[in-house]
Amino acid sequence: MAGGASVVLLALASPAAGRTATTNAPIAEGAPPPGYTFRLDVAMAMRHFPWLHFHLEGDGVYDPGETYDVHFTTIPWFAPRKQHDCDLSMLDPLMWPKRYTYQQVGETNGNRLFELHAIDDPTLVSATVAIGPRGKARQVDASYNDGTHIEMRVASSDVDGFFLPENVTADIDEPHLALSANADFKDYTFGSPAPNNPIQ
Repeated sequence: MAGGASVVLLALASPAAGRTATTNAPIAEGAPPPGYTFRLDVAMAMRHFPWLHFHLEGDGVYDPGETYDVHFTTIPWFAPRKQHDCDLSMLDPLMWPKRYTYQQVGETNGNRLFELHAIDDPTLVSATVAIGPRGKARQVDASYNDGTHIEMRVASSDVDGFFLPENVTADIDEPHLALSANADFKDYTFGSPAPNNPIQ
């Protein structure tokens, strides 16, 4: 029924953190937050017949410069097993040097626009990320070699003194499948990720 990026809100590139892109300096501003965990609550809806609605919940882990992942614990029965995990690294410039080559390609509405290419993931054709004044992603426009196109809008807010994602909305267009998604980031807990990190 639905596959690939369709069952995961942020089915962004998931490049392995192998090589480092040495031609780019980090974009993030200010001191990074400490490691933290969070919950992600996602509502998804098909934008055409049969107009299905479904829900995903997941546990997220953030380790500055290393990991920004979600493991979905509640997911539709038709989702492929490999889609139980999601990489959010495109949302945080601290994650970019090990995963992408990137360059600034312009500015719009006070945001700097960066074009990203995955180092180790051939499925990502390219992505354009708008970085706001506080060094955080505000918009993402990503294209994949299977024809999938994802547009995301990120709303962030202060959480215990750190500017972190609060909500992400997305339009996901795959060949023959169009979805809308709304994801809420909840229950931020700061400190080193627990040893029983759900992201495997």
